[in-house]
Amino acid sequence: MKHDAGTVHTLRLVNDSVHRERLVSDPKAVRCEESGHSPSEDFAVEAVEQQDDTIVIMLPAKPEDDEDFEERLTEVSQRVYDVLFSSGVGGFLIPDDRLKWILRDIRSSWAVRAEAEA
Repeated sequence: MKHDAGTVHTLRLVNDSVHRERLVSDPKAVRCEESGHSPSEDFAVEAVEQQDDTIVIMLPAKPEDDEDFEERLTEVSQRVYDVLFSSGVGGFLIPDDRLKWILRDIRSSWAVRAEAEA
């Protein structure tokens, strides 16, 4: 049975322990390597392994010393966070528009590369 690129990727995450360990230890490098896309922007990526019996709580970033806390609170409380694939098979929580577009570029590059390899 031939699977689409997303299914192949998910199966690899589940079945390839070496790849999974690499992704957990350096998720930014692995995602950029897989996609062939290396953004110039400075950002970090964290990988959190899902557990069937665990709820993951994402804490908001602390405000900068010179930041207006009330303004920041209004901004984050009114934002709809971009959550992709949150159905129990992994996903992304993207806290702002700049990172949303970086991730979308990485994922688009990955999709093109995965399709070409299929």
